[in-house]
Amino acid sequence: MSESEEREDAPKPLHITPSSIQTFEIPDFITFRILLSGNQTDGTLAIFEDDVHPGQGPARHIHRDQDETFFFLEGEFDVEIAGERHHMKPGDVGFVPRGTVHAFKNVGSTVGKLRYILSPAGTFEEFIPSIHAILTDGTQSQDAIAGLAGKHGMEMVGPPLE
Repeated sequence: MSESEEREDAPKPLHITPSSIQTFEIPDFITFRILLSGNQTDGTLAIFEDDVHPGQGPARHIHRDQDETFFFLEGEFDVEIAGERHHMKPGDVGFVPRGTVHAFKNVGSTVGKLRYILSPAGTFEEFIPSIHAILTDGTQSQDAIAGLAGKHGMEMVGPPLE
């Protein structure tokens, strides 16, 4: 196959503009952005960006089938990977192999920003609108969150970082 030929099953080249990015805000907690979905990359990877309010972050969890790479863009975060705590600042990168317990928390005084890649993509982009609905409808049931996570290849295994 020459360089000019494309595989029929290959993902198509993309140009993503800010106006086409899906955004889901959970007030005083986190804003999720789906920069590139698994549907757009034929499942190869997915890229997300979060604005995380001070003192906030997800509960300890595992992605069963995806590796996760974090790029810290703004603010200061503590990240726990397999029980080991790391302090992250802008420019730092963290890698979490699939099946590894991890969590992060914005430990700064301003909203922090991080970008992350899940590889392969999985269905996290489908988890985001569903978790947004649960966390903004007032119920915030931990059982509902855990059940939803399980449907998307994740397992909630502990509380958020303190």
